[in-house]
Amino acid sequence: MFLVAVAAGCSSSYKGPDTGPLPPPPPVHAAKWAQVWSDEFDGPTIDPASWIVVDGAVNVNNELEYYTPSEAYIENGALVLRSERQSLGGRSYTSAEVRTGTKHTVSQGNAIEWRTQVPSGKGIWPANWLVNTPCTGLTGCPSWPPEIDVLEMKGSAPTTNIMTHWWGTYPNQQHETSTWTAATSLADGYHTYRLEWYRDSILWLVDGVQRAKHTANITGGQLQLVMNTAVGGDIDGAPDATTVFPQYQRIDYVRVYRDTANTYSP
Repeated sequence: MFLVAVAAGCSSSYKGPDTGPLPPPPPVHAAKWAQVWSDEFDGPTIDPASWIVVDGAVNVNNELEYYTPSEAYIENGALVLRSERQSLGGRSYTSAEVRTGTKHTVSQGNAIEWRTQVPSGKGIWPANWLVNTPCTGLTGCPSWPPEIDVLEMKGSAPTTNIMTHWWGTYPNQQHETSTWTAATSLADGYHTYRLEWYRDSILWLVDGVQRAKHTANITGGQLQLVMNTAVGGDIDGAPDATTVFPQYQRIDYVRVYRDTANTYSP
């Protein structure tokens, strides 16, 4: 009380510390989602204005594949990422990855939805995810994290979706992971995988039902969209004699929405 009284009697020229502009308040209204971009994959070929088709041998996560544009194509209104057992560029497997780079990015206040049919089999590693735009998919990224994994599966456990968000600075990155297990294999058909990204939480939904919610250390930044199928790697090991090739990840659409009911930082 005494300090308040003294401050009140001081010269009006005192303005206190300059803390800069205040951030927008956390969301206070129910989100109102407006679609801002999509790719329905109805054209004859992959749209180069939206997607980068990766070409090269992967040197992260002990993966075994060579990503080649010949394994990414449009068929029957879906983007197909094919994985095969064949030699290319010193690797024994080929597969595909497409990413938006800086062509399309998302941030807090966006929802992103994929309708995807995943591949399966020991050593097959499909994912639909978000990562910082400087990351290329072929080598370690100097600006990683942030990253948010929306759809991620071990091919040997195709009933379980792995949902993770990453924060911090490599090599001291941190993460939180949740899993959800379906009654039957998610590789049996198409399912929708959706992320709703707020400042104070991240929500994951599969087939319109919330499957996970994280409320701490929420990832920020402008992130690109990525769809890929790795072969081998740390999450599920190498393929074995039970793994059938070729395998196919099919993406019927990608849709991006913006919450128009709340204010977010750029």
